[in-house]
Amino acid sequence: MTDTIDRTDLGLDDDDVGERPVVTRRPLHAPPPPFQPLSSTVRYPQGPVADVEDVVTEPVAPAPRRLARVLAPWAWARLGPVTRVPAALRVRPWTRSRVVAGLLGVFLGGLGLHRLYLGYWRRGLTMLAVTVVGGFLTLGIAAVVMGVWGFAEGLLVLTVRRGRFAHDARGRPLRG
Repeated sequence: MTDTIDRTDLGLDDDDVGERPVVTRRPLHAPPPPFQPLSSTVRYPQGPVADVEDVVTEPVAPAPRRLARVLAPWAWARLGPVTRVPAALRVRPWTRSRVVAGLLGVFLGGLGLHRLYLGYWRRGLTMLAVTVVGGFLTLGIAAVVMGVWGFAEGLLVLTVRRGRFAHDARGRPLRG
């Protein structure tokens, strides 16, 4: 740190008899910024980035069982016998319908039921609260705004085939 005297004249006048020179402490270097800029912390890939739907995944062949048993016999002893679940009993994720979500948005969009159906719980409950509580406090103006917003989202869910209105909250494409 360096000390800088703000007053250059140290001679005392009649009115400056009781005053001292003011010393300001300044750091030698500027302090680092409180945050890093986004461009230096995130590395973006060169060229165009493929969309999730454009990516073609190649199936990976599993390792042969004989080789796995030879390499790690102690692991097979711990795991025990391997049982396979029949295809009829496997749990499949519930794919949500585009038509149901769109119609809920068109007719009951102000209540946020289409968002709740698609799995966006926070957004759906917020729309419901704004419609009920905000509609009561603003004499129905907030309910009308939420109704128009829900109607527009319902139309988007019905018409858009790619993007955020074509998937549910877990990223699965909508059926239908």
